[in-house]
Amino acid sequence: MERTSIKYFVNNSLGLDRNISSVGFEEIPPNTSYPTSNHSVGYYFNPDKGRVLKEYQLIYVTDGEGVLETGSGGVFAIKRGMIFVLFPGEWHTYYPNYQTGWSHYWIGFCGSEVDNWMRNEYCSRKSPVFRVGINDEIVSLFRKAINVANEELSLYQQVLGGLVTYLVALMCSIDKNRRVETDDFSSKIDYACVLMRELIDQSVSMQEIAEKSGMGYSLFRKLFKERMHCAPVQYLQNLRIQKAIELLTTTTIPIKEIAYLLNFESPAYFSARFRKQTGRSPVEYRDEFCSK
Repeated sequence: MERTSIKYFVNNSLGLDRNISSVGFEEIPPNTSYPTSNHSVGYYFNPDKGRVLKEYQLIYVTDGEGVLETGSGGVFAIKRGMIFVLFPGEWHTYYPNYQTGWSHYWIGFCGSEVDNWMRNEYCSRKSPVFRVGINDEIVSLFRKAINVANEELSLYQQVLGGLVTYLVALMCSIDKNRRVETDDFSSKIDYACVLMRELIDQSVSMQEIAEKSGMGYSLFRKLFKERMHCAPVQYLQNLRIQKAIELLTTTTIPIKEIAYLLNFESPAYFSARFRKQTGRSPVEYRDEFCSK
């Protein structure tokens, strides 16, 4: 995934019960000032002074660590695998540790319906941090939200509103039912799945993925197959084929370029793997599904 993908909806007066104001992903490398200059007026802030928003935001940290401070809850140490909630009308500040940086997704939203279930059912201003681990489904929801926001197809706000509703319910469920073991192998496998999604367009070995996930390769491969029901290499290849399908049906990028973008050895190898998995060649797939 790109190191920065940010979308703001400036004129967001649709009168919906759930309005999405912003969505994005940003990687902050170690020894980098924060926040970056990529943000819209009204969202850029000084971490020393903090800010107050008119909306809710969910911030999901998938790598690195940092600090959150809010008016109601005080100071929280934020680690990889945590989602924290920012509430409208409440002072807060947050930032990554300078030595580690962090990678984080976020989505901002507001609306009368949102106020009801955020205030009465799900979240507390005094306890705004949710420990969900590195969860592949949650990452997929954030990535889907970014894709929907960038495309801005008909009824995109309603689609994003549905994603937010599910995302909040899912993070609360995971947090309440989580296993507190710090050496939970399942969370390491989830983190490996997220890494593969993030590195889908790069040349990466399974040994590197295992190392980044905190495991030796033999144990990693064994546990991965038990949890995901396929080998790590096959899982990464499936992700690349899924991304290829998306590019074939939503863009006009040449097939040869798609093959190299997704790090296949050659266009011929890409076509062979694509046909084996889908039953069609990339050309046939694009012709069939783009003509509908």
